[in-house]
Amino acid sequence: MLRVLAALILSLLWTVPVGVAIGSNAQLTSKLQPLMQIIASVPATALFPIIAIIFISLPGGLNMAAVLLMLLGTQWYLLFNIIAGATAIPQDLKDAATMLQLDRLTRWRTLILPSIFPYIITGAITSAGGAWNASIIAEYIQFRGKTFSINGLGALISEATPNGDYPLLLAATLTIILTVVIINVAIWRRMYHIAEENYHFD
Repeated sequence: MLRVLAALILSLLWTVPVGVAIGSNAQLTSKLQPLMQIIASVPATALFPIIAIIFISLPGGLNMAAVLLMLLGTQWYLLFNIIAGATAIPQDLKDAATMLQLDRLTRWRTLILPSIFPYIITGAITSAGGAWNASIIAEYIQFRGKTFSINGLGALISEATPNGDYPLLLAATLTIILTVVIINVAIWRRMYHIAEENYHFD
């Protein structure tokens, strides 16, 4: 769960400013969005062996590699949603912010972040789900005849599958499902409700 959270936070740190910059500029959108879609189409799992080779010998290497794999596989959901949110901001609101001579911080606080908030939540829900899926690959690898693993439900699933340990496989799978459902109900559903109630252009 901490690795999923770390991947989500790291994704937000770069996708929010970059997504707003692209979505707020029609020329950037037309030029960069197709390029981003091509890059995003490359499966993150295809890059994981290279990532593992780089990080495996470092202290906490597999932990960092796992977070990076989750990041590579989930950041695009956030980016494309944020671009869509920035593109959808009405021009008259942008003009009003310009006329009021709002400084950059105030513009972000009163216009940009409230406008893209529903899109951030939608992207975050999808990204978190993708990160949980990536954990199955990222937490347990076999490399040069050695097995490397870190504590996590993904590692339990990956270890139990080839060993035929079906009770452990079932328990770990059900635990992931239950965890995701609880998070969706306790956090994401509430955030989505806030977005629908308070941040819309009606």
